[in-house]
Amino acid sequence: MGVNPFNHLSIMKKQNISLVLLITLLFLGSNVFAQKHTIVVYRYNQDSIKSDAYNLPLWRIFEGRSFGENTGYPGKFISFNKKREYSETIYDYLIKDTTCLIIADLMGHQTLVIPGDTLIMNIGNKIPKPVNKLRPIMWSRNLTHEGKNKFVTTLFDSLQIVTGDLRYTRIPFAKTDPLGLYCENVHNMYNERISFLEKYCDRHAIANPLKKLARIEIEAAYITNLLFPIGNSNGITINDYPKPYAETLLAAKFTDPAIYFKTAMYSGTAYTFTRCVLQKDRTNAPSSEKDIKVFYQTIKLNYPDTIRNHLLTLHLSSILRDTRIVCNSFDSLYSDFKSICRNQLYTHYLDSLNVVRKQFVAKKYTLNEAMESQIIDGKDQVLTVKQLFKTKPVLIICWASWCEPCLKEIPSEKKLQEAYGDKVDFIYLSFDSSKKPWQDKLQTLSIKDGNNYLLTNINKSNFNLYYEISTIPRYLLYDKNGNKVETKDLRPSNDGLKILLDKLVL
Repeated sequence: MGVNPFNHLSIMKKQNISLVLLITLLFLGSNVFAQKHTIVVYRYNQDSIKSDAYNLPLWRIFEGRSFGENTGYPGKFISFNKKREYSETIYDYLIKDTTCLIIADLMGHQTLVIPGDTLIMNIGNKIPKPVNKLRPIMWSRNLTHEGKNKFVTTLFDSLQIVTGDLRYTRIPFAKTDPLGLYCENVHNMYNERISFLEKYCDRHAIANPLKKLARIEIEAAYITNLLFPIGNSNGITINDYPKPYAETLLAAKFTDPAIYFKTAMYSGTAYTFTRCVLQKDRTNAPSSEKDIKVFYQTIKLNYPDTIRNHLLTLHLSSILRDTRIVCNSFDSLYSDFKSICRNQLYTHYLDSLNVVRKQFVAKKYTLNEAMESQIIDGKDQVLTVKQLFKTKPVLIICWASWCEPCLKEIPSEKKLQEAYGDKVDFIYLSFDSSKKPWQDKLQTLSIKDGNNYLLTNINKSNFNLYYEISTIPRYLLYDKNGNKVETKDLRPSNDGLKILLDKLVL
């Protein structure tokens, strides 16, 4: 160990006051210097993006699970430069330590960032083809990187091209499939990813701490995939797994805060792992009173404070967001949470959700109120949903630029539009929080003008509150008189929607 600076300080106190002051200032300012300035240079062809000062924001790995904290890293605009070959925008971000983060583009490029680094991102429209066609690319723009750490920042993109995105690539499983064969396929994908990581890190001399973070993400994705049959198929438990895989699941742990708050898969898998492995007396009704309370206690007893508080906030917020859940013991659970959680961001976040929920429960929204909700078109003209209805059946497509399941349905939606022509009005209603990503995605997807709108004030919109839209895509079908066609789980890729449309256009 080194010399204790404070013992050294007492000896030198009278001899060198300036040095004492310097050491004191360094000590007091340690929190300031903990965050380093990370410079990101975005370079792009302005003709393809058609925007000055273009950038892709940097999201924290939690994104929608930040609970009061900004979902993106604070960035300061430095400059916009237009050169002969390209345009570039330069931003300065404050990033505390080496971490995984998401470069915001569709579902996002997951990457590793080293504080104090300078990243040069070349943003192109030509997306590389994945090696395996069953594992699609989850972003809309190709990124190539420059700089001394370019192979660090492209690690996850390179992995996605070969083996699919860790966050979204799933091996299909049906209840009739042999569980052992499914586990074997998951294990083979895990081995493929680990093999890629080893070769990539050796080839590009990736430092061990960075390699460790990437490996942890791969291992967490492996656990997530192994858990899929339990979480999505009634009756399957960990006791049904072949012994080696059951032992792997039972040995898994997600209790290290130093990793949890730096990784996307590790932190995301912890919630599923808790429900599928740690929770005793698990039922197939996660919204039941009993299950809600048991899950709460399971989290509380199995995690250190910081992870526990984050997981409990996720659990309690899921109850508050879903107005269909009736939990008479919520107030007692929330009171207990406030007694153990010292993170005011979490408690304030839950308080605000609780207020909104109570207002919703107290007020019953009507279809007429929903139809009077405001929307805007591409020219910023304000309309109401009611004005979309004319003399034809209407299909309202609730989507967003960042919603990958929504984008997968678009080819099927276009086929329906071709099939029905002018007999049905197909309306795209975006749930994006701002105008720019909505319009950028419309250009990318070549969705025709005239039937694209943005829902304003999403969370407080009567339209959203009436229909209780908690997930998208969502498809709302009406006859030519504007009456709702009562249907559930509509999908353009399924034949059921076409059958309904055939009846409406007769």
